[in-house]
Amino acid sequence: MNNYVNYRYQSYLNQSFQNEFRAGNGNIADFTGARLKSCNFRCSSLIGADFSETAIGMDAKLFQAQVIQMVSHILWGIPLGLVGWFSSQVVLGCGIAGADPYGWMTNPFGWIFVFSTAATMSKKWFFPLYVLIIGLMIAVALLFNPIFVLVGLVAFGVSFFGMYLGYKEGSIAVGMVWIAVGVSSAISAGYSWINYKEFHYAILFAALTILPAILATRAFNLHFAKVKLTAMTSFYGADLTNARFVNAVLENCDFLGANLEGVDWQGATFKHCKFPKGFSRDGQKAIAENTETNLSIKQVAINN
Repeated sequence: MNNYVNYRYQSYLNQSFQNEFRAGNGNIADFTGARLKSCNFRCSSLIGADFSETAIGMDAKLFQAQVIQMVSHILWGIPLGLVGWFSSQVVLGCGIAGADPYGWMTNPFGWIFVFSTAATMSKKWFFPLYVLIIGLMIAVALLFNPIFVLVGLVAFGVSFFGMYLGYKEGSIAVGMVWIAVGVSSAISAGYSWINYKEFHYAILFAALTILPAILATRAFNLHFAKVKLTAMTSFYGADLTNARFVNAVLENCDFLGANLEGVDWQGATFKHCKFPKGFSRDGQKAIAENTETNLSIKQVAINN
């Protein structure tokens, strides 16, 4: 049984409708007259959905904010990666006596700090809490208070939780630190091979270089995807069979990979939209703007 979901003549900003319109749930969307900015319909089932008279586009302010956040992650990520190197004596280990080229493995405290700092940047409410706990840990350490152990455990717990939160949604800063981990592992592999002739450890560290590279790539991709979603309203991979976009104003829309069979574009206008390969925007626009042609096509379909 189909259920019509009413979103008529409402405004939606940066909202995801993926869970609302999953394949097989029988929900049919009615967005008539709605205003949709930077919304997410990726891979949604929108068979027979009505987007007539909608104004669909991107929220310029939201996109600008995401770009600023991305730049800040880059500016923070580079020094945090360097801090991880210096605090674990990896960079200092290159030719300086007394330094430990394996410090990044044997002394993980520096990495925990830079990782958690990078990750908690993604959560505005979480970062001040993290800084407060770290500050408290340092204070009790200076006072040699026995409670330091308890506070330290809490701080590490919060740090790892922050890593999870930041990495789950994508963080360029976290990716930068993962790159530093990968380079550190490569340096350790070189030391094992050249200085110590421990080939088995060299192979192990070389293998450990691959995992951080994969994690860094994923962190970057997740963050870029988050920024990209704010740049347009995405119908990527959606099933729009027999959907209606009558008199809709479509700007900055992504229809790549979408099923556009039977879509009614009558009176619709397009600007900066992406369509599947082989889909003729000009042809569809001409049909949409020619009411008589559109009606004749419908009549032929009915007769057949």
